[in-house]
Amino acid sequence: MNRRVTESVFLKGHCRVRDQVSSRALILGGDEYGIRIAELLKRNGFDATIFVEFKDAYPSSSTLEIIQGEIKEISGFIGDFNVIIRTSTDLHEIRFGFIIAAQPAHRRSKTSSFVTAGLDKVYSLSEFKHFLDSSGRSLLNNDGNWRHIAFFFDLKGASEVSQFDTLLSVLDRLEMLDQVQSYVFTRNVKVASGGLEARYRYHRQHGVVFFKFDATEPLIVQDGKNVIIEFVEPLLGEEMELAPDIIVIDEILTPTDSLEPILKLIPSAPASAPYLQPESTRFNGVETQKAGIYAVGPARGAFDQESLKADVEAVMVSLFKAMPELSDLTPRLAASVDHNKCTFCLTCVRLCPHGAIGFHSRPEVDPLSCKACGVCVVECPMSAIEIRCGDAIASGVETEKAPSFVSEFEEAGRIKLFVCSRSGLQAVAKINSSLLSGVEICELPCAGALDPNSILRSFRDGVAGIIIAGCFKGNCASVYGSTLADERAAQVSRTLEQAGIDPKRLEFVYVAGNTSGPIVDAMFKVKSRIGDHN
Repeated sequence: MNRRVTESVFLKGHCRVRDQVSSRALILGGDEYGIRIAELLKRNGFDATIFVEFKDAYPSSSTLEIIQGEIKEISGFIGDFNVIIRTSTDLHEIRFGFIIAAQPAHRRSKTSSFVTAGLDKVYSLSEFKHFLDSSGRSLLNNDGNWRHIAFFFDLKGASEVSQFDTLLSVLDRLEMLDQVQSYVFTRNVKVASGGLEARYRYHRQHGVVFFKFDATEPLIVQDGKNVIIEFVEPLLGEEMELAPDIIVIDEILTPTDSLEPILKLIPSAPASAPYLQPESTRFNGVETQKAGIYAVGPARGAFDQESLKADVEAVMVSLFKAMPELSDLTPRLAASVDHNKCTFCLTCVRLCPHGAIGFHSRPEVDPLSCKACGVCVVECPMSAIEIRCGDAIASGVETEKAPSFVSEFEEAGRIKLFVCSRSGLQAVAKINSSLLSGVEICELPCAGALDPNSILRSFRDGVAGIIIAGCFKGNCASVYGSTLADERAAQVSRTLEQAGIDPKRLEFVYVAGNTSGPIVDAMFKVKSRIGDHN
């Protein structure tokens, strides 16, 4: 077997009995928000440890436990994560109940998109803010002459709202200085946050000149150390030049590279990378697809101050919600591996969207992490996985048909509708019952739990048409469950065509709970095709 595969981090986790480590939380990131989270957790009875990288400034605190070093590996599950940290003196293996990724954003300047390196009058936005915070305020006016400062914002590559907030903060400071004229060259201003639009209008009314471009953009011409901005004034349409004393260019904000050990822990992480949290309303607040891992601010793609402040409170709420589950011994619905059938191919470990299956001496499912989505049940080539609740086996991946939605279907030309419980079932509830005549409905925990053999068996048993309804891409609670279902439907369609059956009798549709239209359209299409062949 491939050595690199067997050494993958998420293969090493195995289920252990939770103990006193359950109340221990590791906060990755030691800026003001990481410290706030740690202090809030400590006040509420948790043991909080802050981790910062070697290159980060070491936060000063007399009450918080702080480790500086490099995370080499993270494994395990909610209530019992194993973290290996290399410090300047040793390699440490420490266990935590929860992990909170709260690292500050990585800032990458867009300067190289406009000018060559080495110009001492060109700054990134954060560099110029630091310049003002230190000696810049006095240096700007040390000779009594006017200073002209040009800001480039959102001209190349989308900028975050937080960047515009920083820009306005810099303009606030410049307004306090005499003989400073500011210009902002932009394509879009980002005011989708509390108070930003009012601050933007204030600066427009108090002398800051905003040039807003659509198709064209300003050009920076370098002549030695001199810089000239050439542009066509957007409103007048006239060619203009500006020779500023300083040019300030915005930055691209991304999560820090130090998220990599966590991303390695979650098989579905590539679907959301570089962020830790998938872009889906299914993952509320700071929660990620893996239980016990939380993403704050930049780790989940939120960079503005309001989101960061809300995330601090959300962490506390999420941990309070999770703690009772760690001590609850009530059997829960979860996947279970039959080790007599398992051939240790590790397909389930590699594919579980929630990182709920680990491998030590054999594949093991962590019941607190498992969402019973059924993806592993379908993907297991040996049919070695079942959905269980304690010792009881759930009645297959498919559930019984829902009588409240199903009329007696006609034997001739009947249609079977497989629906995701999180989207398709709600969408079906909004369909007029008369349209469901002749339609049998089968509920699935996730569209990704539908086995291609179930589709083929349905056709073999006399079903004339099949419709599969899953969550929209990017809004699946199992991250890529709907994508897997779509791929399987395409696979079955090819099989049907080879068998001489019209593949258009099988339809896959993406839906949301409040959008029943795609299902209705698919039913009309399938019924029409059935009629054409009768």
